[in-house]
Amino acid sequence: MIEKQNPITILCYIFFVIFITMFSTNPIMLSISFVSAILIYLSLQGVKKTLIRLMYSVIFILIITIFNPLFSRQGMTILFLIGEFAITLEALVYGIIIGLMFSSVMIWFGVLNTLLDSDKISYIFSKYTPKIGTILSVSLGLFPKYISQYRKIDNNLKGLGLYDNVNALSKIKLKFHALSTLVSWSIEGAVTLSDSMSARGYDLKGKRIYLKYSFGILDILFLLFSFAIGICLLVFMGLGVCSFYYYPTFKVLEWDSNIWIYFVTFGFMNIMFLINVWGMIKWQFTVSKI
Repeated sequence: MIEKQNPITILCYIFFVIFITMFSTNPIMLSISFVSAILIYLSLQGVKKTLIRLMYSVIFILIITIFNPLFSRQGMTILFLIGEFAITLEALVYGIIIGLMFSSVMIWFGVLNTLLDSDKISYIFSKYTPKIGTILSVSLGLFPKYISQYRKIDNNLKGLGLYDNVNALSKIKLKFHALSTLVSWSIEGAVTLSDSMSARGYDLKGKRIYLKYSFGILDILFLLFSFAIGICLLVFMGLGVCSFYYYPTFKVLEWDSNIWIYFVTFGFMNIMFLINVWGMIKWQFTVSKI
């Protein structure tokens, strides 16, 4: 499965996908990126978490769609007026596209966070920038711990009955009280963690670093594939292939000789999903033979 790939190949691949998504305003390209991100996230996290992520993405897109026409008065197709504000079709559609782009990027970062745990982040950076690798590794591990601890503190307050029959202002004060308790707990934990890391020799000069990941043939091929296709797509996008504009009115989508870039993008952004699905099928077949 894709989790067994070298972390550097995963990082490079997803960064290329994110760059392609961020530098494109073409609705077809962004739709491909969004669907591909949902598919790989589904194969990694399951249906429930994917539906939650999708719900947040839809809400985010709706918010951007509603607010964009209020700040952008461009566009020729006026739908209706709100006072002196002219709400145009182009501004609404552009809001959808911008929301789709940011949602796709956030989902891809969610995929990256799922595939690269603290050990893999430490492996990527520890050889060349060990301090940055250690900071990132520790930070990624602390955020989930802080969220879990905050919920424990808040649940303890609820268990004591402090939330019973109180108004909204009192609830806000209790939330800040839980947050203050979390800060005190985190400071104490940070001191303990610092002493523990010093005792283990993290701050010693000339220490040797254990790297449990290595580059195999498949990792090299996947990395070369990512660089070749990713750079190719970015170059052609920079040359204006699949460019699209929304103001003053929409550009007409033409199915001409440049249609190849959509198929290449779809294949490139779904190669990780196919690898993961193939690994799952292979695993199930192996288990069935036992």
